[in-house]
Amino acid sequence: MKTFKSYLDEEGPVGDGDCFSVAGRAMIDMTEAQEQYNMKLVHAFVYGQGPLKGRRFEHAWNEQGNTVIDNSNGQQTVMKKKQYYKLAGVEKKAGAYASYDKGKALGNMLRHHNWGPWDLSTMLGEKLPDDKRGIGKKKMRIGRKELQQINIASKL
Repeated sequence: MKTFKSYLDEEGPVGDGDCFSVAGRAMIDMTEAQEQYNMKLVHAFVYGQGPLKGRRFEHAWNEQGNTVIDNSNGQQTVMKKKQYYKLAGVEKKAGAYASYDKGKALGNMLRHHNWGPWDLSTMLGEKLPDDKRGIGKKKMRIGRKELQQINIASKL
């Protein structure tokens, strides 16, 4: 049985923290059923596990109703939203949490040319990790071909 450490330990197989790009791509590639049931992209501060225990950092995942889908770093985590939020210490407050439907997510990708985070505040006085290698790469640029895909998807 997996422990929660494996769910919120951004140290991926290669230590590259891909949460923003993985969650963003899920918005581009969503199925009709996911769109019908209003899949969301979430960016929020979470409390880390494992080597990042006690540290708070930006993280990204998707939600469908009351279910969290977190496929970052090769994981395939599906968990009840209430449980995920409690374990990760997610607080739904301005600057620490942002949720996007497909239109807003794709619009932000096109506007900023990166996977995010777009609306999280760095002024929260959080105790962020000293070693940035183990957390999700922020503001990672989106390639030209992917931007074209996003542009097409945003018009559907």
